[in-house]
Amino acid sequence: MTTTTSTWTDDWLSDVPLVIDGLRGRWFDRDGRATAIDVDRPFVLAPGEETVSGDLLMRALARDGVVALRVLDPNAATRVSLTGIDTFAPDERWVVTGRLETAPDDATIGIDHVDGSRSDDRVAGVVRLELDGHAIGLVAFPAPSGRLQVTFADATNGGTTQQFRFLTLPAPDADGTVAVDLNRAYLPPCAFTDHYLCPIPPPENCLRVAVTAGEAFVSRRA
Repeated sequence: MTTTTSTWTDDWLSDVPLVIDGLRGRWFDRDGRATAIDVDRPFVLAPGEETVSGDLLMRALARDGVVALRVLDPNAATRVSLTGIDTFAPDERWVVTGRLETAPDDATIGIDHVDGSRSDDRVAGVVRLELDGHAIGLVAFPAPSGRLQVTFADATNGGTTQQFRFLTLPAPDADGTVAVDLNRAYLPPCAFTDHYLCPIPPPENCLRVAVTAGEAFVSRRA
């Protein structure tokens, strides 16, 4: 299966060698790695690894046990037309203190993705905080270095903001205290192109509060 945009292609591999536009050789899945044959130097990429071929960046990924090769073009029109990201002015009212209620080590939650797929993701816990007088519990997911990842929607979406947004929180203190700065909310990759496989916020993270903080819209040249 090949999904094409002007920015990249996602080529899902099998044991049958595949010709990919713009790349030499033929590509297939060998033992969970994106592997090329009929090339002058070996290409073997495990999920998460990447390499450069000419002007193109090649990155391997895996999903539900299926390996893909993502080929990114830094000179694509959808990239060079990007002029910036609209943001709200920083506001201290969106900087609050939360407290993490840690989930059991084996706790998971079903998460839908923008392409219609669903996964069971491990949960770090729930961050309890107050925004505009509303008691809120944000489901948080583990991130590198002990940090927390939050995907949330709010009352600004579809009006003054685009889609849902992400927020990365610092590692909580020993007592669970965590700094929450919504001025650092940022757009998910799928705000830039339809082909990223972003997770949709769980129902618990769909807020009635209008969070006028952080990134809002992608700006492009006409």
